[in-house]
Amino acid sequence: MTSETDWSQEAYFESPEPESLDGGTTSNGDLWHTVSSRWGHAMHSMCSYYGMFPAKVAHYFIQRYSVPGDLVVDPFSGRGTTALQARAHGRRALCNDLSPLAYVLSSAKVAPPTWRLVNAYVDELEREFRLSAYRNVDVSADIAMLYHDNSLKQLVYLRERLLSTPIKEWSANEFMVAGALAGIMHGGWRRDGTSQYLSISMPNTFSMSPTYVAKFIADNGLEKLDQDVFDRLRDKLARLYLDDYSGESGAAFHQDAVEMLTGSESIRGKVDLIVTSPPYLGVVNYGASNWIRLWLLGIDEVSRDQGAGRKQLDAALDHGHNYTNYRDFMSRTLHGVERSLKRDGVAVLVIGDVAEPGKRPVPLAAKLWNDVKADTGLRLLEIVEDDLPTQKKVSRIWGETKGQATNRDCALILTHAGGDPDLSRTAIDWSEPYHDGGPDAAHDRLRRSRTR
Repeated sequence: MTSETDWSQEAYFESPEPESLDGGTTSNGDLWHTVSSRWGHAMHSMCSYYGMFPAKVAHYFIQRYSVPGDLVVDPFSGRGTTALQARAHGRRALCNDLSPLAYVLSSAKVAPPTWRLVNAYVDELEREFRLSAYRNVDVSADIAMLYHDNSLKQLVYLRERLLSTPIKEWSANEFMVAGALAGIMHGGWRRDGTSQYLSISMPNTFSMSPTYVAKFIADNGLEKLDQDVFDRLRDKLARLYLDDYSGESGAAFHQDAVEMLTGSESIRGKVDLIVTSPPYLGVVNYGASNWIRLWLLGIDEVSRDQGAGRKQLDAALDHGHNYTNYRDFMSRTLHGVERSLKRDGVAVLVIGDVAEPGKRPVPLAAKLWNDVKADTGLRLLEIVEDDLPTQKKVSRIWGETKGQATNRDCALILTHAGGDPDLSRTAIDWSEPYHDGGPDAAHDRLRRSRTR
């Protein structure tokens, strides 16, 4: 059995690895691998998300294929990396995801409220909680085993307060609070016994099964930390708002990606750049890997295979589809890409290679393109192969049981058959002009948030 230290501090992580270079490379040279793994806007750290690509990858393609003022779209936005990076560098941003968690995270980043407004909203929530003498903590055993009773009362109150309004009608404040809360719902304690998270000491990248967690708690005698949720929420917001977040607010959609690309007249033929990472083929169950955060968003019984919430999400997110279904889905997606792109626009689709245990990896991006290219009005500019050492990948924690995930992603770069995109921007600017003040500013903001 792995020790608690191994679980919470070595095998699982929210922030990238501490090395400035990650040891990876691409078929076009080192590219983004020469940049620190911690590169990017502070708001990127809102919530870890299994299957995400780093901000520096999105930044490379945004710099390479767009200019300030251009419209950048991500139809599979995940935790909103492309949208935030586009806004941070003067582009207009639209994003979309069918996953409720991804929709909340993307919405918070594409149109964030001001620091002052979101903190005033947290103050209001706390006042209401203190006045309510809230005692209702009727939750499942799977949730109850993770949190101290005092913390759970606050969490359940915030959950019910947020869900009193349909998610698609939330304000910017509600999206930001929900996104920040999702980021601290679970994670590892520090060596001194303190934590920035609300749960027992556990992984933060994704949620282990409740059966596994219950056994781990029993075997290791894990304790619940009495966390004040409002204090931890203010701490989290202080870290997220360290960098300048000005810029044109974008919009997030919560629908099927194909419908978003093909059904919206507002983007037809108007998109300068698409940067996205479609769902991995048979690798990630987005419901199971996020069941704790999805509970916060009102979706119950996601933690169990036969739970109502799991069945609902698996059906909506097409979990478990085979290659034929995946190819058909991606063919429809590419028709949406063709419809929404400007004549000289560019689409970048980051697709991970897959492999059955013991078999050679399938170069999925190349295979997919060869199978569908004749049915599209798009042409291939290039495929950029991106190799990252296995020990640097999140999936390394699974060892030989990591399923079909491999150490290679490929960026499929497309344009219209008759398109003539500007390919001259080869020098990428890695400066971060939105940084406000570095670690001293971070510490000062945290001190101020704790003394409110």
